[in-house]
Amino acid sequence: MKNHKRFLAPMDLWDVGTIEAWLEEKAAQGWILEKWGSYPRFERMEPRPCRVRLDPQGQRIQVEQEEADALYRDMGWRRACPLGDGYLVYYCFDPAAPDLYTDPASQAWAWEKLLKRTVRRNALALLLLAVWTALQFDDLFSDNVVELFLRGMWAVWLFVVLFVGGELWRLARQIRGIRRQRKQLEAGVPLERGDPARAVKRRMRSEVIGWATIVLLYVFVVGLAAGQREMPLSDAPEPLPYVAMEVLAPEEAVLPMDAAFYRESGGLLLTLRSVEEFQWEGPYLEAKMARVCAAPLADLLYQEWLSEAETRLPRAAVTVHQDSRFDQVALLDNGTGTNDGRARQLLVARQGRAVIYQAVRLHGDLSAHLDDFAAVLAEFQ
Repeated sequence: MKNHKRFLAPMDLWDVGTIEAWLEEKAAQGWILEKWGSYPRFERMEPRPCRVRLDPQGQRIQVEQEEADALYRDMGWRRACPLGDGYLVYYCFDPAAPDLYTDPASQAWAWEKLLKRTVRRNALALLLLAVWTALQFDDLFSDNVVELFLRGMWAVWLFVVLFVGGELWRLARQIRGIRRQRKQLEAGVPLERGDPARAVKRRMRSEVIGWATIVLLYVFVVGLAAGQREMPLSDAPEPLPYVAMEVLAPEEAVLPMDAAFYRESGGLLLTLRSVEEFQWEGPYLEAKMARVCAAPLADLLYQEWLSEAETRLPRAAVTVHQDSRFDQVALLDNGTGTNDGRARQLLVARQGRAVIYQAVRLHGDLSAHLDDFAAVLAEFQ
């Protein structure tokens, strides 16, 4: 038979009356508190009725606390252990012994100190929470916020909102609960005692929701990582997410490239494929293709990629084509500003849920290959 056992405790430490009732219930079942925590540890004893009181702690020095313990022992109360850093737990097994607090109003001073300390501590917690939240949402001010959102940051931001909202609710509920108890004691009314079983069930629901959220976030992150892959462009799966250099400039495609690779990543809202192949002093091609879960989001991504293109080629001539094969299409042409006569061009186009962004430095003209770009977009609807 085990002499020690852990139990799931009620959720709210400030709900003193309910915790006292829960500890009394455990004593009647043969368990006395040994160490407090998320799952408090109890020591087996002979089942017996008792009274339990939580004594709010101010800033007592050791001598003052020893004097208080001696006084309580003389009254028939035995100190068990601290409960968090806000209370000390006292048991009394003598039904004839006087209560620790015969006058509820005399307890109010202790709750006033506890309230002030809780407010100070929560103010620091709120400051740290605000800084942490600001860091998590720093990407909102980046130039590619839509792409980040679609690639999976939406889940991180949702988790942050839920977590911060839960913490704010918990802190507000704690302060409100302590303030209500203080006012109740000042009015001479003993602390209310809630239903311990209901409080434990509420804690259990909170634990299940918290762990379920962590597991879902973990599965989501692992899924994102598993959905990423990189390989040589020659091994890329069909259909290819771009118009190949062999189509745009066959005479340059035969040149040996210094690099040629393919990347792919997937998520709930977006599948992104990208390609890059280039020669350091020669032809260059970079492309990315996104298949988005909904056309309105694809439109937002198109606008963001077009803005990115205009930033990348600030002096380029921008031509917006009216073409029935596309919902939107724009071509940026920087001309042949290099000594080798290669043009720097960039095309951004959308059809339905598919968006393509392709930048080149080649001998050729992207506008002559709109048919090819329309065919690629059609493959990814």
